[in-house]
Amino acid sequence: MAIVCGLAWGVIEWITPFFSLNLLLAPGAGYAIGEVVSLSVNRKRGTGLAVVGGTAVAISYFITFLFPGGLPSGLFILYHLIALALGIFIAVTRLR
Repeated sequence: MAIVCGLAWGVIEWITPFFSLNLLLAPGAGYAIGEVVSLSVNRKRGTGLAVVGGTAVAISYFITFLFPGGLPSGLFILYHLIALALGIFIAVTRLR
């Protein structure tokens, strides 16, 4: 799921390189990954699953670097890290 979310995130970000769109894509990826992990373990919760969900969101973020213009620079790095932290927070709260 991390690969699929990362590819979708990268394609959407590549097609529409808007600033505020990243703050919507990261929580969306976090929610989707959290939901899929939760469904795959029959809605169980725990710290281990939260770690899996957070790691999957981070992997999906790093997959976006494969697309042209995916590597942030300057102040965009801080913006991307805030979006990544928000996505990880959403995934972890879905699984904890």
